[in-house]
Parts: sequence; C-alpha cells; structure tokens
Amino acid sequence: METPILYYWAPCETCSVTTQFANEHGIALDLRDVEQEGPYQELLALGGDANLIPYLSANGQLIQGNDDVIAYLTEHYL
Repeated sequence: METPILYYWAPCETCSVTTQFANEHGIALDLRDVEQEGPYQELLALGGDANLIPYLSANGQLIQGNDDVIAYLTEHYL
C-alpha cells in the first residue's frame, strides 16, 4: 500500500489533530505543507481547496477534514 499524502499547514491547529493521531498510532504519512508552492499546486490540481485543509490523498481518493481523514486511517491502518 502506498504511503498516504497529507496536505496540511504546519501552524494549523485543526491539522495537528490529524498529524497527532497518525503519530500516536504509528501511521506513516507523506506530509506536504501547502504553505510551500509545490504542495499547494498539487492540492489544487487534485481538486482540493487549501482553505479547507487537511486533505488526505490515498488510493485515488481525496479525503477532506479531520473526521473523515481519521475515519479513513482507522479503517485502513488500525
């Protein structure tokens, strides 16, 4: 299984909920900070909105928001 990509913003308290969940459960994520131009453009190309982070890109899906991202990680990695 490919490492899921988490589009987030480092200072975002909302995003930290997802990153902390992944860290606590040993789930490896490819973290891409949308403050950087490359990840920002990647997210836009996938149809995401940097104002609505976090987003998880996994298995061809783009999942938005802490609750849905954590539910996906729980279902597929725990």
